Amino acid sequence: MNTPSENITSADSGTHGTLVLDDRIVDCNERFCRILECDRDTVVGKALLSLCPEVQSDGALSIERWQRRWQAARGGQAQWFPWQFRNCHGRRVHALVHLSGDTRDGAPLRAHVHDLSNLRHAGWIKPETQERLQRVLDHTKAVIFVKDRSGRYVFANRELERVVRMPAGRIMGRTDAELWPADVAAHFQANDAQVLRERSAAEFEVTADVGRQRKTFLSFKFPLFGADGEPYAVCGVATDITDPKRTQDALTNAALAVSSAQGSTVYQELVRYLATILEVDAAFIAAPHEPDSTQMCVHAFYLDGETQQNFEYPKAGTPCSLVIGQAFRIYPSGVQQTFPEDDDLRKLGFESYAGYPLSDGSGAPLGLIAAASRRPMVNAELIESILKIFAVRASAELERQHAEETLRRSEASYRTIFEASEDGVFVHDWDSGALIDVNRRVCEMTGYGYDEIKAMTIAELSSGVYPYTGEEAAKRIAEAKTGRTVRFEWQSRSKDRSLHWYEIVLRPAVIAGQQRILAFAREITERKLAEQALRQAQKMEALGHLTGGIAHDFNNLLTSIMGYIVLASDQPAAQDAKLGKYLEQAQHSCTRARDLIQQMLTFSRGQRGQPRPVALASLVEQSVRLFGAAVPATVEVRTDLCCEVPPVMLDPVHLDQILLNLCINARDAMNGRGTIRISVVECASCEETCTACRQAASGGYVELRVEDEGPGIAPDVVDRIFEPFFTTKDVGKGSGMGLASVHGIVHELGGHIVVENAAPHGTRFRVLFPALGGESGEAGASSAACIRAPLCCLSGRVLVVDDEQAVSGFMCDLLESWGLRVTTAPTANDALDLFTHDAAPFDIVITDHKMPGMTGLQLACELHAANSQLPVILYTGFNEGLARGDIDKAQLRAVVTKPIDPHELFGLLQTHLPRPTA
Repeated sequence: MNTPSENITSADSGTHGTLVLDDRIVDCNERFCRILECDRDTVVGKALLSLCPEVQSDGALSIERWQRRWQAARGGQAQWFPWQFRNCHGRRVHALVHLSGDTRDGAPLRAHVHDLSNLRHAGWIKPETQERLQRVLDHTKAVIFVKDRSGRYVFANRELERVVRMPAGRIMGRTDAELWPADVAAHFQANDAQVLRERSAAEFEVTADVGRQRKTFLSFKFPLFGADGEPYAVCGVATDITDPKRTQDALTNAALAVSSAQGSTVYQELVRYLATILEVDAAFIAAPHEPDSTQMCVHAFYLDGETQQNFEYPKAGTPCSLVIGQAFRIYPSGVQQTFPEDDDLRKLGFESYAGYPLSDGSGAPLGLIAAASRRPMVNAELIESILKIFAVRASAELERQHAEETLRRSEASYRTIFEASEDGVFVHDWDSGALIDVNRRVCEMTGYGYDEIKAMTIAELSSGVYPYTGEEAAKRIAEAKTGRTVRFEWQSRSKDRSLHWYEIVLRPAVIAGQQRILAFAREITERKLAEQALRQAQKMEALGHLTGGIAHDFNNLLTSIMGYIVLASDQPAAQDAKLGKYLEQAQHSCTRARDLIQQMLTFSRGQRGQPRPVALASLVEQSVRLFGAAVPATVEVRTDLCCEVPPVMLDPVHLDQILLNLCINARDAMNGRGTIRISVVECASCEETCTACRQAASGGYVELRVEDEGPGIAPDVVDRIFEPFFTTKDVGKGSGMGLASVHGIVHELGGHIVVENAAPHGTRFRVLFPALGGESGEAGASSAACIRAPLCCLSGRVLVVDDEQAVSGFMCDLLESWGLRVTTAPTANDALDLFTHDAAPFDIVITDHKMPGMTGLQLACELHAANSQLPVILYTGFNEGLARGDIDKAQLRAVVTKPIDPHELFGLLQTHLPRPTA
């Protein structure tokens, strides 16, 4: 800890002792050592209480009193108090201690010790003593004095001289009766007598006229004890608390005034109290004549001690224009010069102005309350606080009057307005909260009849999922009874069991003389579900980015795996029938992995897909295996797939989406227990009506059928199941978009959906796809033929650019097996260097697209700028972002999707490599 010894040393010549205190005495000056008649070494390092008697002269324990003073000083409050030390000879030393406050953590406190031991009874006063104490205490702004037992002043500091406007020489020897008015002097004398009688310190609040101002002081008085233990004088320290007291009194009076203003003259009472408390010439409350009006209507005006007649005035050019709907404003002086267009300010001679905005419970502007004076205004903070108190009461009254006026107008045509509202309106009983009345819009929103709703409770209309329960609704109604406008969102279940969201506004009202609670309901279901859809889209976008990154790396692995299988199949050892079968199976698995990756990318990134002729039965079998994790073990999935059906035009990813949504609905309908039956059959001559679009479905179709063992679907619900966001599931268990997605996919392919209740129970979804002629393009190519490598050889020099070593290594092996000379480059920049400095030209360039630094497409543009005849083939894991225009600009000869098909690549090389010259 740093000890300011240099400051202590500089104070050695002072008239008071100085200590630096922590838990012990850190340092002291020479004057303190002389007061205790000891040397510095015996003081520094000791606890202060070791230098004090256990009990002070008034009987208080030293340790308790010191701790209170110490904590107050630590809190930032400077302390003045009498204290007794014990000197080296064991004698008591009377002192006045000034303890400086310091709130910094760990910072020492500084104590100034004034020796009062020489004070005796009335005969003690000596010029040298008075001069010494005068120098010590004149620096403080507190009033400090000493009076003997007869009440005569024997000491006064400079602040007391200023207060009584009299030099100390004239104060000494006088009594309070000679210095103060009779009533004030009587209070002072009674206080002194109490201190001497009780032999203990006390605090008093005293108010007196000082000059032309009324001042309030907080006076701390304590007795001075002689060697015989008897009090011989009273010492006092008084602090001016006029401003804090005035602020406290003003705020208290404002609160009392606001609470007492009642009845039809509430506005007049408020402005009268406001002008009186702020001591200003005028106060008024004003509001716009209409919400968007430029004219202000004065509701109450108090001027020069009298209530004036109300009037209107234009808002523009007045200080009120900067208050209403904005914030507190004060112009302490010069308000006429600031607003020269305001004639009223000039006519009434106002010099200052302060205004506070009035607003309703929702924050909408109502008007303002203001004060004006012909004198400058001071203490802006106090004025704002008082105006704020009055503004709360004035706002409440304005809002109440507006509400009453609105209701008075509405009662004349209550039923017409009530029924014409596009919002649902509920009327609740004030005491029980029961439904008394609803408008026709409520019946439309809920599906219930008027009499049905009146017989229901709020709990029965709510979703029942916390916090949308009857208990929570009762709490909201109770909150509205306090007079507040209550706004919240609520979830309700309609008669068809579908869930809906509403924005509710509750407010109290008087209808036909009866106190009621009105609830206004506006449906926001589409907005809420759109928000859920947006969040789902954001999740799918993130999934797409993640899937794309995984697919890129996985396609690189598949490229080398599938390629090496092709190379292995061309080796003599592969002619063995068993090994050939193994290689064929490995190739088949890699092909399936490639297709799965493409399906993941298409699904997660929301692509429309690429419909192609497919064999529906085999695709359904693969899809069922894919989504098996979504179906619990308590649900059995049975398939009956007819393979002898015509092909259909379909993207495999879309089939996965259709089956997944239908099976999840079936699972939920059976509460996770039962059997789902999936079948594929041919409908050569179908005559049905589509449940989704209500159009006729006739002709040849291939039918995908999904059946469950659930309770079935009610006829009135079947008509709505394909609507976006419609769901009968509980909260959090469905978005209402599953069947809507199925509807969109099927109808885009020219198909239809028929929904039937199966016998004896359950639901059957029949998805009809238009049948194609011929056989499926996916059926039956020989896998062994697919993996045969080309037998003929190629010639030429190839540059392969790929940052994946596994891929570039495979490409090198594959191309060299075809008779080509291969050079590899790990980056596009390396490729450009080779192209520039290699003496032997390249016949063709094969490059990956996604590489660090420069993409394959950018590399192709650079190569084209250098040699427009050089053929470039680009391969990529997923061609998202490759626009047709960019491909044409780079003059790419081909774009190949990873994993690379060696047969496709061989054909491209045959086409684009230069023909050898004869």
